[in-house]
Amino acid sequence: MNQSLGEEQLTVHRAVLGKHPGRTMGYKVLRSSLPGNRADTYLWRAAATGAPEGHDPDGALPWRVFLGASDTHPAPVCACVDTSWDGTADGTGAPSYSWRLTLFDWPDVSRSALTWSGIDRALPPEPPAPSADDAPTEVGVPNTSAEELAAVVDDLGFAWASGVAALLLDNRQVAITPSPGRPLPDVADRVRALDAICSLLPYACRSWLSAATWTGQSQHDLRLFFAPTARAGQCAAVFGGAPPQEPRGSAARGYLKGLRALRAKTDDTRPLVRHLLAATEPTTSAPDAGGALKALREADLLDSVVEEVRSGAGDLTEVARVLDRHPAASLDDQRLTVLTGYLVDGAHGRKARAGALLAEQWSDRLRSLLVGEVLAAGDLARSFERAEEYLGVVHNVVEAHRPGTFDELFHALVEAQEPTDGWAGSLIYMAEDQWGRSTERADRILFREPAVGKTWLRYLLKKKRRDLKPLERLVRRARTELAADATPGWLRFAAVLLGDSPDGTTATDAADFAEAFEEGWRTTLEIARLRRRPEVLGPMWPRLWRVARTERGLGEAVGRLVPVEERAGGAVAADADLFCAATRTGTPGMPRLERLADDSELRAYIAALINRLGSDGELRRLAVDALLAGTPGQRGWRVIEQLGLVLPESFLQPVCEVLYRRLTGHGRPLNDLDVPAYLMEQVSQRYDMAWLRPVHEFRRAVNDHASYERLARLLLNAGAPLRLPVQLLDTVAGWTVAQGPYGLEQVTRFMDEIAADLPGLRLYRALVRDDRHAGLRVLLTEHSRQQGARHDRIVAELRNGPDAPMAAEPAAEGERRGVLGKMGRIVPGKRR
Repeated sequence: MNQSLGEEQLTVHRAVLGKHPGRTMGYKVLRSSLPGNRADTYLWRAAATGAPEGHDPDGALPWRVFLGASDTHPAPVCACVDTSWDGTADGTGAPSYSWRLTLFDWPDVSRSALTWSGIDRALPPEPPAPSADDAPTEVGVPNTSAEELAAVVDDLGFAWASGVAALLLDNRQVAITPSPGRPLPDVADRVRALDAICSLLPYACRSWLSAATWTGQSQHDLRLFFAPTARAGQCAAVFGGAPPQEPRGSAARGYLKGLRALRAKTDDTRPLVRHLLAATEPTTSAPDAGGALKALREADLLDSVVEEVRSGAGDLTEVARVLDRHPAASLDDQRLTVLTGYLVDGAHGRKARAGALLAEQWSDRLRSLLVGEVLAAGDLARSFERAEEYLGVVHNVVEAHRPGTFDELFHALVEAQEPTDGWAGSLIYMAEDQWGRSTERADRILFREPAVGKTWLRYLLKKKRRDLKPLERLVRRARTELAADATPGWLRFAAVLLGDSPDGTTATDAADFAEAFEEGWRTTLEIARLRRRPEVLGPMWPRLWRVARTERGLGEAVGRLVPVEERAGGAVAADADLFCAATRTGTPGMPRLERLADDSELRAYIAALINRLGSDGELRRLAVDALLAGTPGQRGWRVIEQLGLVLPESFLQPVCEVLYRRLTGHGRPLNDLDVPAYLMEQVSQRYDMAWLRPVHEFRRAVNDHASYERLARLLLNAGAPLRLPVQLLDTVAGWTVAQGPYGLEQVTRFMDEIAADLPGLRLYRALVRDDRHAGLRVLLTEHSRQQGARHDRIVAELRNGPDAPMAAEPAAEGERRGVLGKMGRIVPGKRR
């Protein structure tokens, strides 16, 4: 298309239909540069428009007829037939009209976008002299600019001109008729009007279009023409009047609607005409409204495709054409957003072409646009879903064409949101979980922003089959890049959980880690078990102690972390025993205490207990119950002793309470011989138990196989026989029944030897005073009688002479019946 007012040099064919002046003859082709009868088709078709009539003043010569393809010669051309009369007559005296054909081949026509206005201006006022050999010649055809045609359209009225053009697409004949009482313009202006109307159709339509500046009443098949009136079957369009009727076909109506929409969009006819003049393909032999609509669509391809995409009817090929014509950098944000979203959706559906197009158009602006779309999604869930989609597309499709795009978009997204909402943490986790993508830049965000880091941690640890490698990587990076005091608390504790020393890690760090997710203590202990890191109990203590009050499962988790059958460090063992005791799980008491490796571990155990029990009365009570749950062993009493030294009142008081209850028969019985002497002293003093000390001393002496003399002195010191506590009398009575009366006999002998007034003899009376011990009186009486009988025999033997016979032996003890048999064999002690 040429928009200048210069000339286009084109090859032209000419032919003339007429008569020789003064001859009697019919009309025939007088000369032609076209082969065979090709010219006849166009000339006779133009002649079918009729001849001037005197009552049609608007039909004065010359007439112009413009033709494209014909039935006999369907190859398109651009032909103009000029009907004129030079005043000559034939042999009968009738006017001798002349039809002069000017024909251009379509390749030249389409290349130069030749217009009817240009041909009209190129026609010479006088018939040119015929060439010697009737060969085609070169002619300069003035170009008609789109601006000129658009100006005529605007003068005619765009609504009117576009309505006429749409009727032509509807395969209708349109007669442009004069307004009543108003003249039509001259022939040149009519040509421009016809040309302007057709300029609102794709230029390729001229391959089938035909038009005339005037037609008479004869029959013809021209498409667009000026005429006095429209005949039956033709559509009338009043020149200068209202727009004609709308087309009947949907495609033609769609074309008219699109045409007017494009004009309204810019309020400028020129770009529309300029586009349609360039639409030279494809040519057809009949109106093709659908094809015209496609060509019109090209005038606003960008917005047409954008609108189709927006309505859900997008086509990837068309989007590619748009981006080829309008690269992303040239588009405004609104259009680019629509097209980018379409390509993302296509790439998400694994359309390779969509991904390639997205990679071709990738830029900082496009990346920013995607980030903006994520942030504009509304709620966090929707924005995260959109971010996941975009990152997935870039990772799976785009990056193969343009490496580095994933990291660009990823960083822009995680740095776009407010860090306090934790949104970035979930995105960082998702990138590594789904695609194995992590970056130093993202890791540093986890370091820097607590909410981001703990959100990431929550997602990392909530999976049952969790992978701790990302956490290990983060810990390693923190070691090399951050000072200890600059490392987030949750990450310091993570380092301990994964193998670092717990030194320097605080309870706040542990809480920071465990409280990042629901029931974090449980997950943390499970990780510690898998990594064999029972040391985490120390820094986790405050949090776990709160949990222990309501969660029995804590004791079970601690039991798995620090099994009783495996040795643990002193502090760890102490914490584990306390937690299990608090939750009443596992083996009662403090079972890990007895499995400590050596004294250093025992000291650590005691130190841990002192640290825990110092300010917590509830915990001290639990510890006392656990330590005294059974009979404490050597280490158990040592722990109690050490705790009593450090916490003399707050710890010893509950210890003495438990001992008192158990020694007095309340609760599980406790053998006082197992209780250290200092504790017995404490209990006897605290609970007005003066009898307890002598009872304990007597029982201890018996247990240690003390001499009868020692037992005698103990009883004398305790106030024997009249002031002995009832409990001590009960103890002596029980001992006598268990050991036999011989021991009591010996003890009383020593008492009588040591003290005056025969305290030993009176002890017998005290023991049987209340008959508190059934059978004791009988036992002692029978023993005394046996002893008396024996002494009588001895005396008798001593009094008899040397020749007296021997007395009979007493019956064997096993043959005796009575109370002694019931009370058991008397076993004299071996004491002296």
